[in-house]
Parts: sequence; structure tokens; C-alpha cells
Amino acid sequence: MAHYINVPVNENGIFFDPGMTGVITEAMAISPFGFGDVFIYSHGWSTDAARMMDTYNRFSVELASSILTFQGAGTGFPKRPQENLGIGIHWPSEITEDQTSPLNALQLFTFYTMEHRADAVGRNAVYAMLRLVLKLRLGSGLPFRVFLLGHSFGCKVICAALQDTQVDVANGTIEIPAGTEFRAVLLEPATDRDNLEPGDIYGDVHQLPNFRLLVTKSLKDEALTKWFVLAGRAANLFNPKEALGSAGPTQATIDAFGGADAFSLAAGFAPSGMFGYTQRLVVVDLTAIHTARGASGAWQNGNFAGQHSDIFFDEIYHMISGFIYSS
Repeated sequence: MAHYINVPVNENGIFFDPGMTGVITEAMAISPFGFGDVFIYSHGWSTDAARMMDTYNRFSVELASSILTFQGAGTGFPKRPQENLGIGIHWPSEITEDQTSPLNALQLFTFYTMEHRADAVGRNAVYAMLRLVLKLRLGSGLPFRVFLLGHSFGCKVICAALQDTQVDVANGTIEIPAGTEFRAVLLEPATDRDNLEPGDIYGDVHQLPNFRLLVTKSLKDEALTKWFVLAGRAANLFNPKEALGSAGPTQATIDAFGGADAFSLAAGFAPSGMFGYTQRLVVVDLTAIHTARGASGAWQNGNFAGQHSDIFFDEIYHMISGFIYSS
């Protein structure tokens, strides 16, 4: 059985509702809920509350459908899904929530503001949430898994939270319950491709114990292949950075993780297709399936971002469910 809550935070990553800690504490109680799996979702740039609700509802329900359908088919996953709690983070990634405001015309100029805001939300809200759920599971002796999923700038939210968590683990100021597993999925990450390298802003994430990471990339993602680079050139004329979600991780990042599995997602991909990939880092190229979906008319958005938000289809859900419940 799954339960789901949305958690709104301000631009600094502070909970709007001071009682939210109590809500999460109650939800994480061994009795009556007994959640063994916690899903944390973060949307990206330019997502208001209405779109956030639609995105999280759609994504969480369709991901759950993938998990339950495959598990009920007889073969199942190597690691059985458990009772789960979904937590959706809503952070202010737009100038205003008022869709009729003339200020919305300036949204394109908020790139750097929202980029830094995503890090603040991760370092504060999601980091605090991770510390809380880990603390609540100490001494329980129950299997516990934390799954973090981000899209676009939401990947920065996730990575910033994991970075600060690992810093505390290394400093001995946070204890992780024995057997805890961390899995993170970065869908079309709008962050520099070298940010996961040792010494960079998320350079300690690879050291997190019992941690695996899946990163997608796509050459059909114009928000990252084109506009991300142009925005970077405005800040650094002579050394603009490529995005992780277009070029994939650097070799230094791959080396830090001890290697990587890499493949191109194909039509008809099933969760079991993930079972053979056992590296701690998995890189999935969506270019081919994005191309096919665009040619077939399955993706007809046609905006300047290309297929940056083309993440709501079966093969994506199967990829994620297979990844989080495999090795």
C-alpha cells in the first residue's frame, strides 16, 4: 500500500508548514504504517503548484502501475517492493504562481536564480527530510530504502541533499541505519556534467554507502543541448559547460563510481531489462526513443525545450522500477 504527501517549501528550502516534521514522523512510525520504501520527488524549473500536482500524481501513479504490474506477473523483482511513502517537494521555481501575471514573461531570465534556489532547497528541505527519516529508522532492524527522483533542476535538489548527507556521514554527525539502501534517478539533469566529479559541488555523492545512481541523457533535449549551454556561455564566455542530461557524466565521475553501465533505451523495454546492469552508476541514453516518439507524434509539445519533459511513458517507468528494485 502506498501513501503520498506533498511538501511545499519556500525559496530557502524552509517548510511552509511548521507541523510537517510531525506529519512525516507520524507517517514513518513502525506502527501502523511500517513503510520500508520512501520515494522523494523533486520537479524542476518553471513548475507552479497546479502543474506540480498534475506531474507528481501522474508520475507516481504510473510508476506504481509499472511496479505492481511487473511484480504481479509472476517473475517479479530481485528485491521485493515494500509498503511505501511518497513525498513530493514543491519549491518556488517560478517568478509567481499567478498564471495571468505579466511577470511570467521574465521567467526565462530566472535561470541562475532558480539554479541556485534548487541547491538551497536540496541542502535544507530535502537534506533535513533525509536526516529525519534515517533517524526514525535507527534501531528498528527493518529493511529501509530511500529512492530519490528528480527532473531537470530537480536533479540539483536531489544531488545537493545527498551531498550534504554524505558530508555528515563522513564527519560522523549522522548515522545511517544498517542495511539502508539509497537509489537516485536523475531524469534529464540540468546541471554541469562535471558536478559529480570528486572536488566539485556534488563530488562526495559517490561515497554514500549502499548507493546507486541512474542518469539519463538525450540529444533531443534542446533545453539542455542548446539553451543550457547558451546560459552557461553568458556566465563563462570561454568555458561554457555541457549539461549532465545531454552529454552524460565525465570520465572522472565514472571512475569515482568505479565504472558505469551504459545503454540506449528502446521501445518495449521491460523492468527486467535493468537486471543485468549492476554497476553503481548507470547511464541511459534516451535519444533513440525520443526520436521515435517525436516521429510517431507521441510527443507533440514542440516548444523550445525539445523533449526535455518527455518522461511520461512506459519505458521510463519500467527503467526506473527495474533499477530501484534490482541489485
